[in-house]
Amino acid sequence: MDLIKIMETFPTQEDCIAYLERLRWHGSPECPQCGSTHVRRRTESAIGRIGRYNCHDCRSTFKATHGTLFHGTKIPLQKWFLAIALMANAKKSLSSCQLSRDLGVPEKTCWRMMMAIRAEMGKDNVLLQGIVEADETYIGGKRKKDYDKEVGEPRKRGRGTAKDVVLGVVARGGKVAAELVEDAKGNTIAEFIKKFVKTDTSELYTDRYKGYNEIGREMKHETMNRSQKWEPDGIHTNTMEGFWSFVKRAWYGSHHHYSTAYTPLYLAEACYKYNYRDENIFAKLIGGCFR
Repeated sequence: MDLIKIMETFPTQEDCIAYLERLRWHGSPECPQCGSTHVRRRTESAIGRIGRYNCHDCRSTFKATHGTLFHGTKIPLQKWFLAIALMANAKKSLSSCQLSRDLGVPEKTCWRMMMAIRAEMGKDNVLLQGIVEADETYIGGKRKKDYDKEVGEPRKRGRGTAKDVVLGVVARGGKVAAELVEDAKGNTIAEFIKKFVKTDTSELYTDRYKGYNEIGREMKHETMNRSQKWEPDGIHTNTMEGFWSFVKRAWYGSHHHYSTAYTPLYLAEACYKYNYRDENIFAKLIGGCFR
């Protein structure tokens, strides 16, 4: 959803609340504490209190935002909706500093909002099948030079570096999954593949790294030969490498650095946007809060 449409559709806090109520209750509000429908909406004008209900059975008060990423927020929902749309539309992701300038909200507040949105994206589960490609990448600081004069040898790239190890798998024409792992050893790769791939009905394509041999004993496995002519439907990992370029462009272009502790959230954002690139991510994400 584009920003102008959001401004037109949700001009006030009341409109945002009404949208969430329709998604959650479909016209029949019920208490999230006891499930009772014996509830009544309170008439209040303060922004933080709009949309509050009283439950006449358990005597609790609640809103449509209860238990969602908007729960207890003091930020107007219109700004939350704009933040989601801006993140969804940013192909190379978005920095909290940029979002702060766009929304007129303090940078630290924007950072917390974005992390909450990424955490919601991380709740999405995928199980891949068919022809799947697997590969690993390494996330860390940008290399300054290819040759290390102090050591007197070329700088290491990929395996063998101190960067964070990320494994990924993608279905041809389908979704992707990526996860931060401790290492790229055979047992780690096997556990990762079995977590996200239906191995009995899938065929795995990888490069010739020996770490994939362990999972190759449990499912059909083919390795690519770079000396052979590339074909779109052939044995290659170009789809997975294309996703890695998507992750790396976000790193170099917007974030420049993020700590290992938050790497899973940034990966969740990249995967979610890739998986639902042909859908309305704004509606998909907000609607997912109530499932």
